[in-house]
This record gives sequence, C-alpha cells and structure tokens, in this order.
Amino acid sequence: MISPAARDRRRFVLLMLAPATVLLIGLTLVPFIVSVLFSLSNFSLITPDDFAFSWFENYGKMFDSPEFWNALRITVIFTIAAVAVELVLGVGIAALLHFETRAVPFLRLVYLLPLAITPVAAVFTFRIMLNPSLGIFNYMLKQVGLPPQDWLGTPGMALATLVVVDAWQWTPFIMLIAAGGLAAMDEEPLEAAQMDGAGPITSFFHHSLPMLFPYLAVAVVFRSIDAFKTFDIIFVLTGGGPGIATRTLNLLAYKQGIEFLSMGYAAALAIVMLIITIIASQAFLRRINLFRPKAAL
Repeated sequence: MISPAARDRRRFVLLMLAPATVLLIGLTLVPFIVSVLFSLSNFSLITPDDFAFSWFENYGKMFDSPEFWNALRITVIFTIAAVAVELVLGVGIAALLHFETRAVPFLRLVYLLPLAITPVAAVFTFRIMLNPSLGIFNYMLKQVGLPPQDWLGTPGMALATLVVVDAWQWTPFIMLIAAGGLAAMDEEPLEAAQMDGAGPITSFFHHSLPMLFPYLAVAVVFRSIDAFKTFDIIFVLTGGGPGIATRTLNLLAYKQGIEFLSMGYAAALAIVMLIITIIASQAFLRRINLFRPKAAL
C-alpha cells in the first residue's frame, strides 16, 4: 500500500513536471508527427489547395534522384572528416593541457573561445578572411611567395575549407570532454607505468587513451550527429556550391522546402536524415560495447 504522504509526493512531482512535459511534446512530438504526415503527401506551398496523401511517392522520388545520393555522399564525407580532425586535435590539446604549468589556465580559456563566439558571426568573419582577393589568408600566402587559393570556389578545396572551419569551432568541445576524462582518471596505473620506465607518450597511448575511450565515444556520437546536420557553416560560406559540390542533405532539404516550396519532399528528406542518424548512432554504440578495451571498463 502506498501511504498518503507518498501519493501526495508523487502527485506533486507529476504536477511540477507537467508544464515541461507539455512544452516538450508541443515542440518535439507534434512537429515530428506533422513532418511525417507532410512526407507522405504532395504538400506544396505553391498549390496548397491540392493537398493529398501520396504515401511513399516522395521517398521513391528521393531514392531515384542522383542529387540525393550526391548530397548523402557529401554529408558522410564531411561528417567523417570533420569529426576525425576534431577528435585528433581535441585529444591532443587536452593531453598537452593536462600538464600543470602557469600558462595552462590562459591556454584553456583561449582554446574554449570558439565555443563562446556566435557561430554565424564567426562564419561571416571566415567568409571575409577567405575572400580570394581581399582575404587575409591569401595575403599571408603572397607574403611567403605562394600562389593565392580560391578557398571556396573549387569543389575539393571548398569541402576541405568547410571541414577546417567546423574543426576550428568544435574541436574545443572534444577537448573539453577529453580534459574532463583525464581529470577524472585514476593516476595509479600511469604512475606504475612511469616507474617501469614508460615515457609520457607511451603512457598516454597505452594507458590514458584506453581509459578515455568511454568519454571519447560519447563525444564522437554527439559530434557526429551535430556534424551530420550542419547547416549554418555551409549555407553562409558556400551555399552548397560551387555547383552542388558542398550541398549536404540538410541544405538540399532547405532548398526543396524554402526555395522550391515543396514541403512534402523536404519533410521526407528530413525524416530520412533522422532515420540515418538513429541507425548510425545505434550501430556505433553497439560496436563500441562489443570492442571496448578492458581498461575502460
């Protein structure tokens, strides 16, 4: 039997959670259901009166479109490249800042600054700096005798530039998680390894890195999901160009929905992006559970 006091406490908790629950449902579940319904229809803002359910016609059209597969390929390449660069740089910087020196607090602040800057403002600044005629990067290349580059005007260079800008912005996120993992790590195995003659590099790769695995796995999952749906950097710097060289799935959905007003097709693209994200993240989490190093348990 539940006591009256416990029943009243439960009612109080449910009452306090009710506003946040209603808000969460209104802002997430309801738009998701509407998006699913739109994806199964021919809804277009050009002819809204002709609304009718076409069921899976949008999905069939999508999977038959070379534009979709090209956008998916670019999205996957961008996600893998950006997360890989951020992971290597983030872990490396966190390891270097783990050594206590007088400059470490100041350097931590400096490396965390990209997270504090408004993303759109930072990207517009990069757009000016990457200008082929007036940008500071080409000016610096000229000063050392190197030819200027069209950073955003050629397909390969544009995608690589986007990866670099994304890495500048989000490497501190990986660094922050890795630094937290290093701070919470048991120092006894490292001290024992050093007593056995292991150097700092050997100790890091054989002891610290395996114990950081759970922290880095979480960071990779969050950053991969976020990189997969990156929009602001690509929209401001390249707009998906040159041509369609940097048009990701998110940008393709934007163009279909906002520019071409085909809301049904855009909703189908968004649903497919969600499904891909869920499947990929679940597959990664299952894989790391199977192959997690024993030192990380």
